[in-house]
Amino acid sequence: MSVAHAHRELDGLRWAGLSGPRLEVFRALGEEYRAEIAEAVHSLPEWPALDRYARTDTGLVRLSRLSALTRVNHAQEYAELAAMAQGANQSERTLLLVNLRGDLPAQASSAGCSDLAWPGRVFAHNEDGGAELAGRLLLVTLDCAGEVPVTALWYPGMLPSNAFTLTGHGLVFGLDHLPVTEPAIAPGRHFVARAVHRARDLDEAVRLLTELPSAGGFAYNLAELRTGRVAHVEAAAGSSAVEEAGEGPFWHTNHLRHLDLPELVTRSSRERAKVLDALEPPAEPDVEWFLDVLTSPHPRGVCRQPAEGDTATLATCVVDLAAAELTVVPSSGKRFTCSVAAALAGP
Repeated sequence: MSVAHAHRELDGLRWAGLSGPRLEVFRALGEEYRAEIAEAVHSLPEWPALDRYARTDTGLVRLSRLSALTRVNHAQEYAELAAMAQGANQSERTLLLVNLRGDLPAQASSAGCSDLAWPGRVFAHNEDGGAELAGRLLLVTLDCAGEVPVTALWYPGMLPSNAFTLTGHGLVFGLDHLPVTEPAIAPGRHFVARAVHRARDLDEAVRLLTELPSAGGFAYNLAELRTGRVAHVEAAAGSSAVEEAGEGPFWHTNHLRHLDLPELVTRSSRERAKVLDALEPPAEPDVEWFLDVLTSPHPRGVCRQPAEGDTATLATCVVDLAAAELTVVPSSGKRFTCSVAAALAGP
């Protein structure tokens, strides 16, 4: 069975859709974006340090243990990465190292994202990444045979799991990097995040995140379209903490709010947290209010400009939970809105 491809150019964002057998889809994804993957991997600011660390005795031992645990406990997701590497003509080691970079002892970094949600109303995510990645981020819809589709923001070379995702089970994911300084010896966090895409509802997603340990850390911000429920799970260094939203705004940035673990907290994460914590929402907050918060710079909002450092807001994704609509605003481009059903159908 061959893989079907579809493409669409949004203003400021490319959208690709692939459907077919799982591993053939990932092999085709690697092949189609071979040049982008090679460029993205080797232009990562962390790449030289990652490569050096992987060649030290300490790095070799840790990476060997992390990769073995990942391969055993997340064989399906590991096979996806291997297939993508094959299609991209990259070594499996290279893509594995890039996908495990957040599972290694944290270095000083300005990486981060922001999430803001309101149960029953709106879920919003700012995807922040290296300013050099502007224009390289894609929207991809993967429709693997026998499974529900997923539509995700995708960094070429990464598993499509570390940013923003919609799934055919009616779940919305927004992930925030948590730079813990003492990661566990456990599977890689990208592989855990990808495995949770199979969850059929919010309760199952939360359960999986508390049962599947990861070496590094993510704050998983979750919403369920059917019920409008919102929750977040901090999963880091083999530990987890869960909080479900009550009434009112619910937010997360890039430092721990519930777990007590050693971490590197950036000034940017603290400043964005202060903005979100001090919000005075209108009585009936709508998509426009959320967009204003996420696309406005500090101190009005949490949009990060390239001038602030080496990290910028690359895209904003907002889901109207009541209307089941997705709005995407690329950093350089025009706003795009469609139904969740259309987003999952692909370009």
